[in-house]
Amino acid sequence: MKPVLTVSNLTKMYGPKKVVNNVSFSIYEGQIFGFVGPNGAGKSTTIRMITGLTPITHGSIRICGYSIARNFTKAIANVGAVVEMPQLYSYLSGLKNLKLFASFYGKAALKRIPDIVKLVGMENRIKDKVSTYSLGMKQRLGIAQALLNKPKLLILDEPTNGLDPNGIVEMRNILKALASKEKIAIIISSHNLGELEHTCDVIGLINNGVLIEHRTMEQINKMIEAKQRIQFFCNYPNYASMLIKKKYGISSKVIGNSILVPLKEANIASVISYLTFKKIKIYSIKKIQKSLEELYFELLNNSRSSSSII
Repeated sequence: MKPVLTVSNLTKMYGPKKVVNNVSFSIYEGQIFGFVGPNGAGKSTTIRMITGLTPITHGSIRICGYSIARNFTKAIANVGAVVEMPQLYSYLSGLKNLKLFASFYGKAALKRIPDIVKLVGMENRIKDKVSTYSLGMKQRLGIAQALLNKPKLLILDEPTNGLDPNGIVEMRNILKALASKEKIAIIISSHNLGELEHTCDVIGLINNGVLIEHRTMEQINKMIEAKQRIQFFCNYPNYASMLIKKKYGISSKVIGNSILVPLKEANIASVISYLTFKKIKIYSIKKIQKSLEELYFELLNNSRSSSSII
């Protein structure tokens, strides 16, 4: 499968300072890519280079095989984007906004409007004035606007920013539908790590202009599982800890009337069975697992203290 977007050795310099430093990644159709990092890390600059708003110092960007530098018109024709807040005419209805923007693309875009409206779930409000819309409705209309030219790549900057929990879930469902049904490759630049965990297929972590992590969610979940701890609440924690060390070669930490054991899901039943056989009473167990947000800060701190990539 050919990538929709290929970023190769991308570098942006302002004077002597490298704002983006040798960044490379690819995104394929139907894939949702979460682009995360602290403020000033290089996310916005990278997105501006992908959309042609900022010139590239070194490296290359190809969209559907077309170079953004050498064949900008053909490359950017495959892109839809909502950067920051969508630009909408508040005194017009949502439908009139879409018709206005569709007129820039021609009859094919105008014909797509009913399908796009349905896709973003705005059938009941599309004829209302934008001034009456909530932030979530404006975000939906912005995405609808970005879909008019039938893009292969959709770029969204903080699409869930300011939304309530219900709005966040609705936005997640819309993005997943776009990826799975329309086969659109999506880049989400966001600080909402908990939401990215539920939405994205791939996560890219950038810091100080360097892409320090680029992994699938499956790989990230394995990293999280490897750091998982199981807390056993029992009657003789010190004895239980000694038994586990002797039997499995695993060191555990005693905390009050419990032990904290680095243990995979598949091995929990075996440990419970063994401890019970040794007359240890287990009152309860608790899974303690890092979230994506905790892993993010761990990777970020490690990148600040070391030049090596984890």
